Amino acid sequence: MKLIASGALVFALVGAFGYFSDTRVGEMAATTAEPKAAFQDEAVSEFTLTGVGLNGICRVRHSPGLENTRLDLDGSCARLMPSLADARIWEEREDGTVAFVSATGEALVEFYPGDGAAYESLRPQTPLLSMYPGN
Repeated sequence: MKLIASGALVFALVGAFGYFSDTRVGEMAATTAEPKAAFQDEAVSEFTLTGVGLNGICRVRHSPGLENTRLDLDGSCARLMPSLADARIWEEREDGTVAFVSATGEALVEFYPGDGAAYESLRPQTPLLSMYPGN
């Protein structure tokens, strides 16, 4: 009998808590979710770049959302492939391809969405480069 009375008391307290709770708490939670979603759109994407027959990896970072965005490559990228030292822009194209572009507008490397990798190089044909999400 005591178990039933205790259960009923707990049930009543939980119900009362829900009844007397402030509806503004739900509204505040909804408004704080909106800025979080906007911040996620501005988040930085990170990739690990590797090459077939090349020793080492490099880290690639860019801010998604814009057509042409700033590209950040770590120092090991130039050792992996010297032409990457000049890459400054991550250019997303309508067909889903991505290009690493120099400050002068020259496409240094072009990638297409990969099978297993996030992106695989289209140009240059050698060495085959692959980008995987994350670090």
